[in-house]
Amino acid sequence: KSTGLSPNVWGRALGWFGMAMVDALDHFPQEHKGRDSIIQILNRFAKAVTSVQDGKTGLWYDVPNKPAEPKNYVEASASSMLVYTLAKGVRKGYLSKTFLSNAQKGFDGLKNEFIKEEGGQTALHGTVMVSGLGGKPYRDGSFEYYMREPVIVNDPKGMGAFILAANEFEM
Repeated sequence: KSTGLSPNVWGRALGWFGMAMVDALDHFPQEHKGRDSIIQILNRFAKAVTSVQDGKTGLWYDVPNKPAEPKNYVEASASSMLVYTLAKGVRKGYLSKTFLSNAQKGFDGLKNEFIKEEGGQTALHGTVMVSGLGGKPYRDGSFEYYMREPVIVNDPKGMGAFILAANEFEM
């Protein structure tokens, strides 16, 4: 089944792209000729990312279109960003209300899988520390590269994305 996602797409890159669209739309006047194009892209994007949303947890894998690959794992920052994108897209009327159930399932998954109480503090687990592309001999964009990156607790990129997602549900 084709998702419209290219091989070895990185979950956090999808999250940043989705957030950029819903946040940029806040600054486009209704009559701007490019606004409808961004909304159309956002709708195709939402359909693609929800097609690779994990049915059990509601989250997204670090490499979302390869969920069955050994060592692949659901990842907190990408999932938070995609939840935020879907929830804000629905709230602002850019996306169909049907995507709210995907956002809710993802938000529930974030709370169930990644939020832990530790020593009287709330911690966010499950964020990949660093991933990206940058040329040889490192950051080659392969599946193996992504699976070698450390996963840490309370990473600022993950925490910021989670706060945005949680705030979106409060609104």
